[in-house]
Formats: sequence, C-alpha cells, structure tokens
Amino acid sequence: MGIINKLISVLFLWLFLACQTNSSDRIVVARVFDDRLYLDEIPYFENNTKKDSMLLLHNFSNQWAAKKLLLKKAQYNFKNEPLYIDSLVSLYRESLLTHYYKEAVIQTYLDTLIQDSLIMNYYTANIQNFQLKEDIVKLNYIKIRNVAPNLDFVVENYDNLSEDKLMELDDYCIQFAERYFLGDVSWIGWRDFIQQMPEKEQVKLLDTRKVLKKNKRFEFKDSVYSYFIFVQDFKLKGSSSPLKYVSSMIQKILLNKRKKEIFYHIEQKLIEEAIENNNFEIYE
Repeated sequence: MGIINKLISVLFLWLFLACQTNSSDRIVVARVFDDRLYLDEIPYFENNTKKDSMLLLHNFSNQWAAKKLLLKKAQYNFKNEPLYIDSLVSLYRESLLTHYYKEAVIQTYLDTLIQDSLIMNYYTANIQNFQLKEDIVKLNYIKIRNVAPNLDFVVENYDNLSEDKLMELDDYCIQFAERYFLGDVSWIGWRDFIQQMPEKEQVKLLDTRKVLKKNKRFEFKDSVYSYFIFVQDFKLKGSSSPLKYVSSMIQKILLNKRKKEIFYHIEQKLIEEAIENNNFEIYE
C-alpha cells in the first residue's frame, strides 16, 4: 500500500508541475535566480495524502528558497571582501583537517589506562586545587512505603555496616524499597540529596554543619513513605575533596596531558623530518 500511495502522490505532483519540466525531464519545483529545485531533491514521506504532499512541497520549497536568498544577499554584501571570506573558509577547512588528523593519531598511540598510583600522586601534589565547593556525604539511604512488611527490621539495621547485615538489608530492599543505597557508596552532594526528602524536613537539614556534626541517623515519614538515612561520613565545603570524589576528574586531566604530549612529539618529529628533507627552513 505504501508503494501505491507513493506512485499516486508522485503522479499527482508530476501532472501538477509537468509544464515546468526542463530538457533533462527533471521536474522543476521552484526557482531562485538561476538556481532550481527539482522534485527528486525533495524527501518523500510514506503515507502522505495529496494534500500533505503539496504542503510538504510548499514548505520545503520555502526553506530552500530562504537559504538561497540568504546566500545571495550575503554574497552581495560581502562582494568587496572576497579574500576575507575565502581566508575564513580556508582557515576553517585547515582547522577541521588538523583536528580530525590529531584525533586519529591520538587514538592510535594513546594509552587510556591510568594507574591508581598516578592518580594518587597527582592528587597529593595538587591537593590545594581540590577544595570542596559543596558539602558532601556518604550514606545508607532507604525510601520505603509505610505499608511495607517488617519495617522494624529496617529501623534496627539501616545504620549497620557489617557485611552480613548489609546483605540481609539489601535482599529486603530489593523486594520492598522504592529507592536505596547501602554500604560502599559514592560521595554525593548533601543539598542535592535532601531535595528527595519531604518538604517540611528539607528546611531542618539545610544547616549542614550543625546537622551533620550533631546527628548521624535520620528518620522521616510522610503520608506514603518512610525515609531512613545513616550518614557514614561527611566532608564540609572548603575542606579537601576525598580522592574517590575527584578520581574521575584527575583521570581526565592525566589523559589530556598524555594527548598533548603525544601530539607535541609528533609535531617535533614532523619538523625534524621536514628539515632533514629540506622542506622546512627558517630564514635568518
């Protein structure tokens, strides 16, 4: 059916525009100065009605004409500066070529494995650059419906970090918790985290320094959910970031350094070869 619809639409358009065909039998749809838009240049969409096909034709022609007219206007306005435009085009082309060549070369020679010892060394040497810009925490967190069975088990164990209890708690949460994270978890921003709490509790938790230094366990409840929070550890804004919190950032920094070193050596080699082959010299 799709092929039949296409044939009908094309036939309709051909009959409508037949009077505009040129010597090559291509159907001319629109013209801007000496530029022509042909029917076979317009994308076809399956299951179009005749009305939809004409609307598509009209819209595409207008878009095509707008681009052509804009180009004509730009060419007219910059007709006295052709060298400037050509130089910009040339610079852009050179930039694209060198960029893609650099990427290809780097992918060939780059070792993406960054050893933990290198990350640690960089962290230690530059620790002054890794000051926290927000309060961060490591948490046991469970959000669970008030009607879940055996909530007393959660109350008694959500602050327990022993491996056995964490496994039991994890099994329980898989079945009943709406959201949770336990044990060896990542550092997260405190203010971002408390957005998940009931609104009336969020205000109480905003004074991070006071709240976290005083409490480690928090239990909240609204009409649907119970929230259990155990703060394993926290770091306040302005203190040094934990290594785990910035390790991925350091890895990217070290990879970028490797990329720069690789291409520096390649550039030096190209210069040496050019000098050796008498293809490069500096006049003094």
